[in-house]
Amino acid sequence: MNIGFIGANDFTKEYYNAITSMGLAAECFFIEPSLINARALIKRYPIVYKDSEQDFLKSIDVLIVCSAYKNSDELINKAVKMGKHVLLASPFMVSYQVLKQLKTLAHEAGTVVQNAWSEKYNSAFLTALPHVSNVVFIDVARLSQYSPSQAKISVVNDLLYKDIEWVLSTVRSNIRKISANALSVINNEPDFINAKLEFDNGCIANLTASRVSELNLRKARIYNDKSVVFIDFLSRQLKRSYKKAAFLEFEEIPVDQQQEAVNQLNDFFSCIRSGKEPQSTLQDILDTRDAAMAVLEKIKAKTNLFVA
Repeated sequence: MNIGFIGANDFTKEYYNAITSMGLAAECFFIEPSLINARALIKRYPIVYKDSEQDFLKSIDVLIVCSAYKNSDELINKAVKMGKHVLLASPFMVSYQVLKQLKTLAHEAGTVVQNAWSEKYNSAFLTALPHVSNVVFIDVARLSQYSPSQAKISVVNDLLYKDIEWVLSTVRSNIRKISANALSVINNEPDFINAKLEFDNGCIANLTASRVSELNLRKARIYNDKSVVFIDFLSRQLKRSYKKAAFLEFEEIPVDQQQEAVNQLNDFFSCIRSGKEPQSTLQDILDTRDAAMAVLEKIKAKTNLFVA
């Protein structure tokens, strides 16, 4: 398959390296509005630059969206209509309305559109799946160490969003109630958010996100009816505790330390071959955005913090 990249950035390099190591591509092409970025990529990688969008789309079978483009929405829509499969490095590179359109277009064209920006491709999470069922409570902490360069990241879009997505897919029940609190520490936007999602099946998820922490931490505890699963997304470690006879057993479960880009691409190309849905679908993105917006509305109703 010929693969095309929108953008010439770190995502492009990461996916190109993974693709070549996996032997997935015949030829690779890219389109990029900045000639400076384009020249820098060409110097390091044997990827063919295209200055014509039409020529670019005709040359490829698969489109990987690595950055926002001057007319990304139109280009991605056109690619799907032409039967190209699409991997989105981030769901925020296209608008909410276009995501809804893409869902319809992809169904009509029989193409795969996958969200790669998902913790569901973390090796620890993938290993945890067989041990997760009948979930009754989830506790998640996603904390980022403070630095001035991180002062403008969105606590919801950059931090909380990823956890909302995998939580929704794990619980698989409608949200009955959302409550949320936020705290501003360094500016007039939320730096800390705690959200509680209550589901129709009785499960409760407690999610905490912060960009003013002393340390970087991405951990989750998933309480089943008979065990607790502990996931460390950063170190890709997995543990489980469960009752055995009169004792509480603790088990460390081996995790394949595969990079997320490889897991994403394995799922993507497997779905292209089989016609199955990927781990993270367009509907997952839409559901997550709806829940994230509901969290923001709860925060706005309780505080005067500006939330974009």
